[in-house]
Amino acid sequence: MVKLVLLKRPKEGVSRDELIEYLREVHGPRNAALSNVDYSLAAHVEPEDHDQLVDRDYYDSSETIPVDPSETSYDALEIHEFDTIEQLIATHTSEEGEQAEGNMSDYIDFEEEIAFVVEDVEI
Repeated sequence: MVKLVLLKRPKEGVSRDELIEYLREVHGPRNAALSNVDYSLAAHVEPEDHDQLVDRDYYDSSETIPVDPSETSYDALEIHEFDTIEQLIATHTSEEGEQAEGNMSDYIDFEEEIAFVVEDVEI
């Protein structure tokens, strides 16, 4: 399994909520509809929505993981999973893949986006 992992943040003038709404309502469904890809989106959790996150000791013994969205650099994580590198390249260079990109530049700060490809490792 090969995964394209992307860490996203909104471009200047776009709120975090607007970015997440765009990814959830427009960009995400387009990517989920691509052939040969298993797409997932994760958005930063709002601590005030989860009282358990106030006490970080149970999951952050080093106290290095920021919880408050204002303390983090990125607001969303996208993962595109493929069986092979060839499928990843073919999908993202296809007309269908280019259409899925749509108007992302209206929402995403591409200069700050982090993107990398990982491969599952057998343990």
